Amino acid sequence: MKIRRPEWLQVESDNQILYGYNQGWYTTSFQRTRGCGPTAAAMLLSYLNRREAEPLPYTFHSIPAITNVLENVWNYVTPGWLLGLNSTEKFCKGVEALLGEFRLSWQCHRLSVTASRSKRVSLSQVVKFLEDGITSDCPIAFLNLHRGREIALESWHWIVLVSLSYDASESRYMATCYDGGRSITFDLGCWLDTTRFGGGFVYITTGKN
Repeated sequence: MKIRRPEWLQVESDNQILYGYNQGWYTTSFQRTRGCGPTAAAMLLSYLNRREAEPLPYTFHSIPAITNVLENVWNYVTPGWLLGLNSTEKFCKGVEALLGEFRLSWQCHRLSVTASRSKRVSLSQVVKFLEDGITSDCPIAFLNLHRGREIALESWHWIVLVSLSYDASESRYMATCYDGGRSITFDLGCWLDTTRFGGGFVYITTGKN
């Protein structure tokens, strides 16, 4: 299963398709090194904004226009100096502040994955959360604090999940995410089993999902 219009999160540049927004488009070096969280938030908001007839004053017709959105989202979804935006709670707090500023009653939904394996949510719980988000046509922000054995992932990083599939031949769930222009696919169960520090997932609903 996948969100209905993943192409809305793709950007054409120099005759190439970029999968997702890039934190490298921020204007300062600090933002570029820590801006993955607000970049993921901007992607979630831009998708819903287009789907819901643009209640937010954002435009996404060019990289400069998207950069303006990134800068605005940064004002609310703001990484810290030391640890960046290292929890789903901080992510949602920032998104909710932005939604309140624009008087939107959209809702954040989050699922945290703890560092403690004995207290960690199960794969079935994660799959259920992701399926609920995708079925509602919502891209999902994914916080990966440690990539475990999934070498396609970058540790301490936010990316955006657009699809989830089940590989019956190998009995595993494969998630596809957009990350700074790349489309990457990884084994969700392997990440959940091998990540040292956990992470989490967030999606936003509009009340019309």
